[in-house]
Order: sequence, then structure tokens, then C-alpha cells
Amino acid sequence: MVDVIIIGAGPAGVFAARRAAELGAKTTLITRDEFGGMGATDGPVPVRTLAHAARLIREARQLSQYGIAVSEPVLEYPRLLARVREVVADVRTLSLRREDMDRLGVTVYEKAGTARFVDPHTIETESGLRLQADKIILCAGGMSRRLSVPGFELTATHSDAWSATAVPPSMLVIGGGATGVQLASIFNAFGSEVQLFQAGPRILPTEDEDVSAAVAAAFRRAGIAVREGFGAIESFEKKPSGVRMVFSKGNRRDVAEAAAAFVAVGWVADSAGLNLARAGVETDARGYVRVDSRCGLLRRTSTQRATSPAA
Repeated sequence: MVDVIIIGAGPAGVFAARRAAELGAKTTLITRDEFGGMGATDGPVPVRTLAHAARLIREARQLSQYGIAVSEPVLEYPRLLARVREVVADVRTLSLRREDMDRLGVTVYEKAGTARFVDPHTIETESGLRLQADKIILCAGGMSRRLSVPGFELTATHSDAWSATAVPPSMLVIGGGATGVQLASIFNAFGSEVQLFQAGPRILPTEDEDVSAAVAAAFRRAGIAVREGFGAIESFEKKPSGVRMVFSKGNRRDVAEAAAAFVAVGWVADSAGLNLARAGVETDARGYVRVDSRCGLLRRTSTQRATSPAA
């Protein structure tokens, strides 16, 4: 048995492992996939790289305003994706400092598959590992929320957008939060015909209303169709040209079509496969660990554990 097991090797997990080892704990770090987690391979790093390319394209199109004559910029998407992979590799090597784990004596298991609790101090992984520790720290991260509507399997997430092999000629982006807005902005610069749908009254709902209004206006000037307060989605349907979204508001029914549909309607904890009930840990409707007012862990009672299907 080791002192501490950390599940998840993103920035949070790496920091936790480093700190635990510095304090003298015998530490093990487990990751389902590669070292670096979602932040390096699927989240901020790829997004910022693509956003930088989009910004360069926009700036190149403005050069003529300053007397600089150039041809229209042409995006070679496979080369851009190769650059994304280079940046991800650099971040994983330099920023997360895998060598620190070796220097501090942290045992790292990469590509171990999903970890699941056997009991409060024991975990098993899909790769066959069975490990025990006095303390287990969860840094499993999150994932895109799914919609319970017919045809949802025809849609994609932001992860699919970053790994696409070509820029879709047209796309629906469902969700006007930060992720959806980033998707719309980037692929608009890349040449996609973008329709952005937000169920609420305004995009970027966590920002000031003035900010939301300014971004929506800028998007419309750039040719993005912004549909705020569009109603509720009824279904997605496969069409020869791509995907059709059927939606309604009140008694009015409408459709929108594009080559691809990307859904960015929120984030849930990536905890479903952990079998947290075995550890007596409660989760909320979004899969997050429930805590009290002092951030203390709320545990299931023995009665709850006995009757829980997950137990």
C-alpha cells in the first residue's frame, strides 16, 4: 500500500502528485490516457493554438487597409493540426515536467484505462492494475454534457472539432458559452458558414450583458448567424448533406441544416466509471463529488451503500 494515489494526470493531478511527494508521501499517479490530461491534449492548449491561427488569418485579411498587398490567406488544415500536435507535445514535455515525477519518486501509470473503486482504499484499472492507498485524490476532470434527444449520436463535441481532418463547409454550434463561442469564432475565420444557437437570452451568459451584446454584434458582422433564445431541440436527423436539427419555441417549429453539428452545452464530471459508491462517496446530478459547507466530503450511509445499485 502506498500513501497517496492520484487519479488523473492533468495539471491538477500533476500538482497534487508533486506536492504529496515533496511532503514525503509515497505517491502513485494514474492516468486513463496520456500524461497531461484534457488540458494539454483536448482543452486549452489545442484551443489556443487554433485560436492563434484564426487570429493570424483575420489580421492577414486586414493588411490591405495598411497598404500591404498580399494574396488571400489559404488555410492548410492538416498542417495546422500538425502544429497543434507539436505544441501539445511541447507543453507536455516542458510545462507539466514529467521529469519532476521521476525526480521525486512518483510512480506513474499512463494509459491505464478507467480506474474504479473496489473499496475506499482500493482501485482497479482497465489495464489490470490493482492498487491500494491510505488516501486517494480525484483529479479526473470533466467532459462535454450529452443531450437526451433523438439523434444526438449524429452530433460531435469540441473534442471532435479539434481532431477533424478538414474544415466543414458549414456547421451548427449548439451552446453559446465560452466553448461554443470559441468554436464559432475559430471556424468562422477558417471559412465555415457558422450558425450559433443559444437556448438562453444571450450568448456568454456568465459575462456582463454589454460584453455578450458586443460579441454577438461582432459575430453577426463577421457572418455568423447568432440565434439566441431559439427554444428547445426536438431531434437531430441525418441528411445527405450532413445534419438537420429540429427545434421549436412555443407553437413554432423550425429546422437548421449544416455539414456538421457540434454541441457545447456544458460540462459534467468524468466520474461515472469510477464507481464512487464503493468508496461511499456521494455525487450530484452532474457527477461532481458532494461536499458540505466546509468542503468536507459527504459520504453515503451504510444503508445507502447497501441499497445502491452501484454498490
